[in-house]
Amino acid sequence: MITLYQYMPAWTVPCISPYVTKVAYYMKMAGLPFEARPQDLTRLDRDTPAGKLPCIVDSDGTSVNDSTHIIEYLQGKYGEVLDEGATATERAQMHAFNRMIDEHTYWVAVIQPRWRESEGWEKYVRIIAGTEDVPPALRAFADDFRFRILNEFMTGGWGRMPADVIYRRARADVDAMSDFLGSKPFFMGDTPRWVDAPVLSILRHIVDSPFTYDTKAYATSKKNLLAYMDRMQERFGI
Repeated sequence: MITLYQYMPAWTVPCISPYVTKVAYYMKMAGLPFEARPQDLTRLDRDTPAGKLPCIVDSDGTSVNDSTHIIEYLQGKYGEVLDEGATATERAQMHAFNRMIDEHTYWVAVIQPRWRESEGWEKYVRIIAGTEDVPPALRAFADDFRFRILNEFMTGGWGRMPADVIYRRARADVDAMSDFLGSKPFFMGDTPRWVDAPVLSILRHIVDSPFTYDTKAYATSKKNLLAYMDRMQERFGI
């Protein structure tokens, strides 16, 4: 049995992290049994090499971090059950979209509204706490973690951009996903591929989230993306 270490679940997603959600979705799509366990956040830096989740521990004790590395590991050990027959061009496209989502869309469509903007953060910290009355110790821990995330946001250059620029970039990513999907049933065509996991994850974290912001409204206007999300729910229960 594979163990997936995660933060807490919320709204329609198994975890508040799009990266953990991505791995959970992949394993469900690939039919890999796993058990989700909450990570002790006070031990995050000691338990994980990068101080981040997701992390999996396989049945043989092998530990793997980073959502993309985890999927690559699972494909190598258990087979590319979702990608049989994929062409080199399709693999390149999947690589590019996954990298866009991981290294760009996440920052401009998730970090900006939840972590950078004070109104979003106040709502988010209550989701994390599971209560409107956030205990002082948890508030201090969460605010410290927020500082850590925003430091990465600034280091990556996003923190120097005004909100309108950030959201314009997020809309461009939504356009890219919508335009590439077109009228196809799944992101790459008639057959689900591994890239459907990161695509669906980021869409669930945008469209289904309880935050009110530019990218959510824009993504909700894309009828083909909403229909795609419904198909993934019907096919895989995710």
